[in-house]
Amino acid sequence: MRKLGLGMLVVFLVGIVLGGIALAEEVTLTITWAAWAPMDTLIALAEDFTAKTGIKVKGDPIPWPQYHDKVFTEFASGKTSFDIVLPDSQWLGEAVVGGHLLDITDWFNEKVKKEDFEPTLIASYCEYPDGSGRYYGVPALADFWSFAYRTDLFNDPEEQKAFQEKYGYALKVPETWSELRDVAEFFTRPEKNLYGVALWFAPMATAGLVDQFLACFWSFGAELWDPVTKRVKGYLNSEEGKAAARYWVDIYKYCPPGSANYSMDEANTAMQQGLVAMMGTYLAFYPGLIDPELSLYWDKVDFFPSPKEKEWYIQLGGQGMSISAYTPYKKEALMFLEWWISPETQWKWAQAGMFSCMTSIINDDRYLEYAPVNKVHRVAATRLKDFWEIPEYNEMGTVMAEILNAAVLGKYTPEEAMDLIAEKHEEILERAGYYK
Repeated sequence: MRKLGLGMLVVFLVGIVLGGIALAEEVTLTITWAAWAPMDTLIALAEDFTAKTGIKVKGDPIPWPQYHDKVFTEFASGKTSFDIVLPDSQWLGEAVVGGHLLDITDWFNEKVKKEDFEPTLIASYCEYPDGSGRYYGVPALADFWSFAYRTDLFNDPEEQKAFQEKYGYALKVPETWSELRDVAEFFTRPEKNLYGVALWFAPMATAGLVDQFLACFWSFGAELWDPVTKRVKGYLNSEEGKAAARYWVDIYKYCPPGSANYSMDEANTAMQQGLVAMMGTYLAFYPGLIDPELSLYWDKVDFFPSPKEKEWYIQLGGQGMSISAYTPYKKEALMFLEWWISPETQWKWAQAGMFSCMTSIINDDRYLEYAPVNKVHRVAATRLKDFWEIPEYNEMGTVMAEILNAAVLGKYTPEEAMDLIAEKHEEILERAGYYK
């Protein structure tokens, strides 16, 4: 009996050990991102990772308006329901300073070939502070702000003739902000319920006015601040900055009624319903514009880069891929990141119609065949510029959005608005201790 009992005990203990190994191998990584087409594509593609490693992957998509707050509420609790997160680029400083993202610097230096990616993407999606050499993610989705337009209007011979007669040059997709204003004015016909352009004027820190205004602002030759001293006055409210604000207030005349509250959904809907000749958006939202179930003009839409003026900069959007500092599956999450940045995976991502961050793919002509926006991505890739990544970005963005929105509605002159924003921004930075 004692021998039998000992044997049963050995079997029992072996079972516990083997069972523990089995449980350890049955890892499921949870990825959280916005609820949009790129998230669906990522989770579908992750089946390849599971097939290679046995590690399961599931998605936890969150609607864009709630995405930031849900993620940072979990971060604040010190325990996250997700292992991998794709934060908007401007959230990086907020997340790093809070200690919420895994520092992957050593792994990054070993596994990532920085020359494979545009330097702006490394700085905006991966590194904090800029130039520090500390990394907290890998490039994921290289989104950027540009335009969609109605080809049926631009290609119409009668419209082309009328435009040539009025403006003295051919109707074409605008290459400068000045040309965009002309085109917007030309197509604004309230009596026909047609307007020149839909833009994001909503007073929101992100996904609103600031995201779109800054491409214009930078292309007019302005800067947000001195990046070393963080002084704002004389930079943001320079003559170039004020000229950009005057332009933004002026272009509002050619937007649909009520568009002072437009963000991404309203602008996309305006294009889908044929209310506007052009619209500005982050081009990762392009699937909804060419979907016959969503758009009345799905087969009459094409895309062009946001224009130049004195300079040519395009507003960076997009996200990197980071690991929660609180995940128990750090090793497995790093395996996922390594799989993600492999050329094989990046080609599959591109073939699914998504923006790759890998330079060799962007510059390969095959890339142009996978999505109608990729020709714009190739042009935009070397001209991308991002705004604040410091933890105060949200307060600074909100101030800028609310004051510029008020200027659009006539409460301030453009000049008064830029002076006030510069003053408020320095107050925020002073309070946060940036001026020593």
